[in-house]
Amino acid sequence: MRIWINIKKVLIIFLSLFIVFFSLSAPYSTRNIDKLAYVLALGLDIGNSNTLKLSVQLAKPSNGSNGSSGTAYEKIVNSVECASIETGISLLNSYISRRLDLSHCKAIVISEKLAQKGVSEYMYTLLSSPRTSPHANIIISKIPSEDFLNIASPELEDLPSRFYEITLASNEYTSYTQNVTLINFFSDCVDSFKNPVATLGSSSSLPISPADNIENIGLAVFKNDILVGELNAEESILHMMVSNKLKSCTISIPNPIGDSESINLSIKLAHNTKNSVSLVNGTPFISSVVKINAKIESATQKSSYGNSSYYSKENIQLIEESCNQYLKKALNDYLYKTAKEYNCDIDGFGKYAVKYFPTIKDWQDYNWLDNFQNSTFNVSVETTIKSGNTFL
Repeated sequence: MRIWINIKKVLIIFLSLFIVFFSLSAPYSTRNIDKLAYVLALGLDIGNSNTLKLSVQLAKPSNGSNGSSGTAYEKIVNSVECASIETGISLLNSYISRRLDLSHCKAIVISEKLAQKGVSEYMYTLLSSPRTSPHANIIISKIPSEDFLNIASPELEDLPSRFYEITLASNEYTSYTQNVTLINFFSDCVDSFKNPVATLGSSSSLPISPADNIENIGLAVFKNDILVGELNAEESILHMMVSNKLKSCTISIPNPIGDSESINLSIKLAHNTKNSVSLVNGTPFISSVVKINAKIESATQKSSYGNSSYYSKENIQLIEESCNQYLKKALNDYLYKTAKEYNCDIDGFGKYAVKYFPTIKDWQDYNWLDNFQNSTFNVSVETTIKSGNTFL
């Protein structure tokens, strides 16, 4: 009896493997890779005659690749003007004689002009489609989305898809922007606790050659689903600091020692930023306590020896205080800009305020996202200089 049971188990396992293998290798499968065109990035823009201009960035093996494991790929960008995303995809399917597959889409690039009109319609469409990856990154482009897709290419990689992976991963050590996926962006659009942000992209303005490339620096700020403003690289760092997303970055502060104009510090959060909200006569009063670990990156001839050493006790205290003052002012400027100029709670302070409202109706009646513009802020910063061995 035991032998018979073991034989049955083996037969079931074998049959299951056979079915899986057959379903994956069936030549008549509707998802046969020969019938698909994989979209690396999707572009959305305002069309000339229709409401939407849809662009797709595809990849095909280059002629000289010979099918090797190190295959190089050429990027192809196709565009069509259409009434909706679905009709645009159907038109492109007909044009390229393959079915577009968005399951590996790395980025959804939305032009600044389209984002200023509102993007909720397109977010609903993309998320309702089982063919779209919810983990695609949202990029708001300051140039037409088709131009963005044409320019975007990796300098050190043969695969165009690696451009988005490497570029968007750079925020872990620069904090110049934030990776925002389709599902997270949509969630923030419909949230009553916070407003969404997205990666800000443009053609490169940096003094680096070749200039014909893309830079993803800064953040696009949204009020619900409408683009209302942007943050530069430094403000993006401050946002990451307040919202506890900062991994590491380098900043320049005034040099209190006086042997140079500024001093560079590599910083990261020592502890999670402690945010709290209280209501004073119905007005939000928001406190943020930021604790930073910093490592000195700068060096001068005088700074490495004797009483001039940056790591002397007196100079450490001077540098820490200079960093405290610099970041406190910068954080206050950033917070009042998001509140007064944009009226957007992109740091999620609403989740600390909801406890004051016993019911959902009370919370909805208060309308946190509109009342956020009345907020006042109290920021404190505590910097601790670490040596190179203790910074990690």
